[in-house]
Amino acid sequence: MTNFKRRDFIKSTIIAGVSASAIKLNPIDTNANTLELQKLNTSSSSKKIIIGGAGIGGLCCGYELMKRGHEVVILEASGRHGGHVLTAHDGLSDGLYGDFGQEHITKPGYDRYWQYIGEFNLTALPYPRRKNVIRRINGIFYTEEMLSDPGVLKEFGFNDREIKYLSTHPWWDLRSLYFEPYLDKFKDEYQPFGVGYDDLDQIPMSDIYKKDGASETALGYLGGNHSSALFDLWHAAILKIRGVPLAPPEVFRLKGGNQMLPNAFAKRLGPRVWLNSPIISLEHSDKSVTVTYKQHDGEHQLSADFYVNCIPPPTLKNIPIIPALPPDRQYINENISYDSYQRFVFQASSKFWEEDGISINLHLDHPDLWSVWQSAEEVDTHRVIVLGTGPGGISPQRALAAFREVYPGKRDTIEQAVSQDWTKQKYAPNCERLPFPIGELHKFWPHLMHPHGRIHFAGAYADNLNWGTEAATRSGNRVAEAIDKS
Repeated sequence: MTNFKRRDFIKSTIIAGVSASAIKLNPIDTNANTLELQKLNTSSSSKKIIIGGAGIGGLCCGYELMKRGHEVVILEASGRHGGHVLTAHDGLSDGLYGDFGQEHITKPGYDRYWQYIGEFNLTALPYPRRKNVIRRINGIFYTEEMLSDPGVLKEFGFNDREIKYLSTHPWWDLRSLYFEPYLDKFKDEYQPFGVGYDDLDQIPMSDIYKKDGASETALGYLGGNHSSALFDLWHAAILKIRGVPLAPPEVFRLKGGNQMLPNAFAKRLGPRVWLNSPIISLEHSDKSVTVTYKQHDGEHQLSADFYVNCIPPPTLKNIPIIPALPPDRQYINENISYDSYQRFVFQASSKFWEEDGISINLHLDHPDLWSVWQSAEEVDTHRVIVLGTGPGGISPQRALAAFREVYPGKRDTIEQAVSQDWTKQKYAPNCERLPFPIGELHKFWPHLMHPHGRIHFAGAYADNLNWGTEAATRSGNRVAEAIDKS
């Protein structure tokens, strides 16, 4: 069995250029002045923590614990850190890149994330992917202006109230017409219960739309047949409390790709991140935790004061935990669900859509390719990157054929197509946490955030809002603070 040893830890921090008492780290730009990180006010003693998973939640939590003077090891099953945040250059020319995972950030809405952008001197760029969107509906493309025309809306079958609303509000905001009257009762974004709507967890959101007079056309667009009305209203209330639209039109991304943030965490954590080290079992008691993991030379054990799980529950449920977690926690691990998708990267030799006088921000309504938009605009080249999202199991060539089938312009200049099929990834297939089943919110919330003994839970799934990297950084900070104060 291998235990954390103080002398080994100090040796590794010296190798990383980090002092265990006053942390001094280099920023990403090695030519810049050295970045000083003052040690935070912490508990009196240094603790030893093992973190499972080097996605952004695990990296963030490990970084915050390290800043507080604690000893951290992060075990990552795959050969890379970042989890669902992945920026790719392979197969692309002229320094171009494509974000295969995380798409964008908002402001407000990603408050913790923006703090790290400032702390690590990263650059956020405006990302106009939600501007001038053209939507394909029933085989016909409509601009934003067309979708605010009362005549067009009437032809679709919206009722008078919906037409009035959509003539002055964006197409994506129709839900607010039906959400808004319910939201002010939610005062605490972390408490959906006890505001007078508990019974709404037993009915689908579509029942609320129907009760409040939604047209058949609106019902088809809004959906809500499989999500709890309480969950959907709570989700909308969280955004209202944070001052964020339901689908923010102003979004941003990181210059150089969104992987710049996990890279920044990993750089500062240094040798504390162990790659290709999958966890195969976990034992815990009221005094310690012991993790058994694999590396190239066999199985090893590592003991610590706490374990932080940043592995998504669908994977965690396959790792033996001794003694077993209580039934309510096991239920969460076995029943929490996620969506997944495939990201396509098309490299073109020109902005061909400009010659056609249209926007490249297209919702395609095609089963093989759902939407496309431009990225990596800051790279100095005549070539361009068009990103796309679609289902798993589709080849890049098939997705490109789908684009060419429905593209409303004359011709494209796409010369290369590559993809990342997250549905087939062994360790990071999950995207965003899906709504909980109708009638079961109380089985998941707030229990999915609660620790069990010396086991804590963080990651994109372990927060009230399922917005990927913001949920991951929020939960990472929450757990780091809890362990530090314990």
